[in-house]
Amino acid sequence: MLYHPTELVKSQDVIVRVGSIGGTSRPVITQSGATFTVSGAPTLYTLQAATTASIAFNDGNQEFYLLGGGGFADSVVTTSAATASVTSYFQKDVDGTTFLPNSFDEAFQVIATARYDKNAEVYVEINKQLGVSGSTYYYDRVVYTARVMNYNESYPADNLVECTFDLVSRGRIGIHQNASETGSIIPTAPNS
Repeated sequence: MLYHPTELVKSQDVIVRVGSIGGTSRPVITQSGATFTVSGAPTLYTLQAATTASIAFNDGNQEFYLLGGGGFADSVVTTSAATASVTSYFQKDVDGTTFLPNSFDEAFQVIATARYDKNAEVYVEINKQLGVSGSTYYYDRVVYTARVMNYNESYPADNLVECTFDLVSRGRIGIHQNASETGSIIPTAPNS
């Protein structure tokens, strides 16, 4: 079966947004069937310079055996976690006039703060655009609170800093297909 190119989810239609969580109050994610609600979410900024990203969901199982079950093992899921691995570039804040001390755009500033503050948590939202109906855009959305881990920098060329990092979940994960927004959340301008 062949698919038309507009039926595929393209990488430019996947939006990763992050927000800094201050203090000790973590956003509360309440999953209800195929939808979720979030209270206390911070201001979100789009990662503008992400070149690659992937997400993995990992479940922890506890095996058990039933007497009279023929010796076959069964299991129950005891934990779930998500890890988003991102490769991105430092990007200067083009809507500001002063580049020091906050030279990074707002989204990367969230990541940069969490790379050295081991108590800092980041709110992550990954949106895959599913389609448009009139002025309503539909997304497959994954949200969670995370720690920035495994942060690495490389310098492939002059004036270019590439970084890779993992956003490892803490607490509940929210997953919602067909989450709707009035208007596109794909940015047309840098974070402002």
